[in-house]
Amino acid sequence: MAKLKNCKHCGNEVAKSAKTCPSCGGIIKKPFYKKTWFWILIVIVLIGIIASASGDKTSKENDKPKYQKNKETKITVVDMSSMTEAEIDTWCNENRINCKIQKEYSNEVEKDGFIRQSVDANKTIYEGDKILIYYSMGKEPTKGQLNALKKAESYSENLHMSKKGIYKQLTSEYGEGFSKEEAQYAIDNMSADWNANALEKAKSYQENLNMSKNAIYKQLISQYGEQFTKEEAQYAIDHLDD
Repeated sequence: MAKLKNCKHCGNEVAKSAKTCPSCGGIIKKPFYKKTWFWILIVIVLIGIIASASGDKTSKENDKPKYQKNKETKITVVDMSSMTEAEIDTWCNENRINCKIQKEYSNEVEKDGFIRQSVDANKTIYEGDKILIYYSMGKEPTKGQLNALKKAESYSENLHMSKKGIYKQLTSEYGEGFSKEEAQYAIDNMSADWNANALEKAKSYQENLNMSKNAIYKQLISQYGEQFTKEEAQYAIDHLDD
């Protein structure tokens, strides 16, 4: 026996699978294209397509040469090894050369040091040609160093810890247990606003523990407390009521 239900329009019994009521002709079940979730899905797909197209367009625009090749204008390439990035940018713009700075790991060249240029000095090129200039990101980090860096950034972003506090937590046998070298790599390469971290800690002490500014300052700089520098702690106190 077919399962029945009442029509929401006239109240007569109809089969559960029926899309329309045989008595009144009312619609029992909306077609899938009339359901809210269907249109939400369509909107999400369209947004994804538009975002992807926009990203592709931006990428292509960035890859497009700034200057067009002109074989009538010859340029003698200079030695860029002793030039700053600003000086290189100036030379490239003055000579209408498409220059691009690249970063890569190097076991021989220290971090931020010049590695090489794709076109050697004293070579002749043309206006609109491209030169790649490579700078070092330092030695390629180990897995341990990368893990320490991720942990350090997590402590900074979520717990607003100080530089010394994070280093201590990373190397502690009761904490993360990283080596000193791994922890130091993390500290040297992490992106953190220590003043902002100190301020967030200060606000927490003020709002949750109702501490005075003097007590907060002492807690921020204490070796048994947060271990911020005096300058970072003072910044926090000076901006506590902003």
